[in-house]
Amino acid sequence: MKKHILVLVVICTALMQGCADFLDEKPSKDLVVPTTLDDFQGLLDAKLQGMNWFPLAGNLGSDDLFIGDGLANSLNYNLNATYFWQKDMNLPDVVDINWYYAYLKVFYANVVLEGLKAYEPENQMEQSRVKELEAMARFYRAQGHFEALIHYSEPFDPSRSDQLGVPIRLISDVTVPIGRSSMVNGFERILADLEFGLEVLPDKPTVPTRPSRWAAEAMLSRVYLNMHDYEKAYVHATDGLGIDNSLMDYKSLDSTLPYSFAIFNEEVIFYQELLFNGYMFNGQTYVNPDLVALYDSTDLRLHYLFESSAGEEGRMNFKGNYTGDFYLFGGLAVDELLLDFAESAFRIGEEEQSLEALNYLLENRYDEGFTPVTGLLGEALLEKILTERRKELVFRGNRWMDLKRLNSYPELAVNLSRSRNDREANLPVNDPRYALEIPPLEISLNPMEQNIR
Repeated sequence: MKKHILVLVVICTALMQGCADFLDEKPSKDLVVPTTLDDFQGLLDAKLQGMNWFPLAGNLGSDDLFIGDGLANSLNYNLNATYFWQKDMNLPDVVDINWYYAYLKVFYANVVLEGLKAYEPENQMEQSRVKELEAMARFYRAQGHFEALIHYSEPFDPSRSDQLGVPIRLISDVTVPIGRSSMVNGFERILADLEFGLEVLPDKPTVPTRPSRWAAEAMLSRVYLNMHDYEKAYVHATDGLGIDNSLMDYKSLDSTLPYSFAIFNEEVIFYQELLFNGYMFNGQTYVNPDLVALYDSTDLRLHYLFESSAGEEGRMNFKGNYTGDFYLFGGLAVDELLLDFAESAFRIGEEEQSLEALNYLLENRYDEGFTPVTGLLGEALLEKILTERRKELVFRGNRWMDLKRLNSYPELAVNLSRSRNDREANLPVNDPRYALEIPPLEISLNPMEQNIR
C-alpha cells in the first residue's frame, strides 16, 4: 500500500509542477515506474489529476449562458477571450487547462499501457485483469484525444481527408515532438481505442468514474454523431441503451434539494465534471433567456434545471447538475444516449423509432397529464428532437459540439452574438474560431501548425 501511494505521489507531483505538454520539467518514468496491477488501477482512478474532467471552454463559448458585466470584467484573459471568441485566446506563457488536462489523460493512459505491456501475469485471473486495465486505459486515451480534437480542430467534414486534427500521442515520453495528425487519422485511433473495450469491459462499472462497455457504447455513439456517421451512431446508441436505458422520472424527484440531482444517479453512465472555475457558480452566470423560453410551464426541467437569480430580477441561474452539487457535469448519461438514438434513427429513416424514443424521454420530464407527441414527420420531427436535445443537455459542454456539427446544415446553423457595455462580439456560422487557438506555450515546446482564426 505504501508503495502504491508513493508511486502516485511522485507521478502526480511531477505532473502538476508547471507546464504545457505537461511541463517545462517533463515527467519521466525514470523517476518511478508503477509495477503492480493496483498501481495501474490507481493511476486510472486519479480523478483529482484529471482523469474525470472535461474541458470547460466549449460551455463558456456556447449560447447556453451569458455573463453579467461585473463578472465579465473580473474574468482572466483566457476566460474573457473564450467567452467573447477572441482570435488570440492565450497569453504566450500561460497554460491552457483545456488542452493540458485532455493530454494529461492521454499521458496517464500511455504510462499504464506501457506498463501493462511489460507486465507478466501470474495466472488466468491476472491475465483477465490486465486485459480489462488495457481497455480502461485505451478508453481514457480515446477520451483525451477526442476532447482535444473536438475543441482544437474545425468541424469534421466527412468529404475531406485534409483537415488538420491534433497530436495523437501513443507513447508516454512527452519529450518526443509529435505534430498534428489529420482529423481522419485522429478519429480512427479514437474509435479503435474505444472499440477495444466492447469485448473486454464489464457491461456496467463498479463505480461510475470507471469505464465500462456501457460507457464505451455511449462514447462511440457520441463520436460517430460528431462524424456525421449516423448509421454507426444508431448502432452504438442502440447497444448502449440495451445495457440500461433507465431514466429518472422528474415527477418523483425531491423538489426541496438545493441541487436537483444526486451524484451517481441512475442516468449516469460515466461520471465526469467540467473543469472547475469560479464563474460556474457565480450568481452573474445566467442561463440564456432564449433557452429558458423553450420550456413551458408543464416541463419539469424548468423547475429542476433552473432557479431565479438573486443577483438580477428576471434572470435564471443553472442548478441542474448531475453531480449533486455546484460542479458542472461533463460525463456520459442515458438522456444524451437516448437523444443520440432519436436523432440518428431519424437520419437513417427510422422515424417511428425516433419518435418513440423522444416520447420516452418526455414522459419522464413533464408533469402529470403529458400527452405523447404524435404526427410529427420529416423536418418537423428533426426540429423537435434537436430542440429537446438543446433543452436536456444544458451546461454540460455538449452544446459547443452540437453547434459545430449543425453548422454543416444551413437550415440548422446558428449565428452567435454577445454584447457587454459598448462591446459587440459575433461568431458566424462556420467561423474558423470554432477551432480554439492551440496554446502558444504548447507550440513553443512541441512545434506544430497553429489554427487559422
